[in-house]
Amino acid sequence: VPFPFPFAHMVWIVLVFFSIIAMPLLSALRMSPYKSFICTFISVFVFWAVHHIAVEIELPFGDDPNDLPLDEVNHRFNLVLVNLLEAEAQRTPVLVPGLVMDPAYRLV
Repeated sequence: VPFPFPFAHMVWIVLVFFSIIAMPLLSALRMSPYKSFICTFISVFVFWAVHHIAVEIELPFGDDPNDLPLDEVNHRFNLVLVNLLEAEAQRTPVLVPGLVMDPAYRLV
């Protein structure tokens, strides 16, 4: 399900507004200009990076380099289904009566 366009557009507007207003807000905290610049750069960069990551993974099906390889996944799934049709997979396992499981091999 694609992300609603109005919400995505508002996120972009808020990011632009934050990018513009972050430096004056941080400098109002009586920080040195260098610390203010570094804090602003890091926070704005991280927010934009998260935004671009969200845009990239919004639609994971397609032809982009970061999209899921659906052809390969479908091919492997079909191979597993074909393997389930073989005679070895159809055989029911035989349980040995009186066999006690070693407590050392317990998973839980």
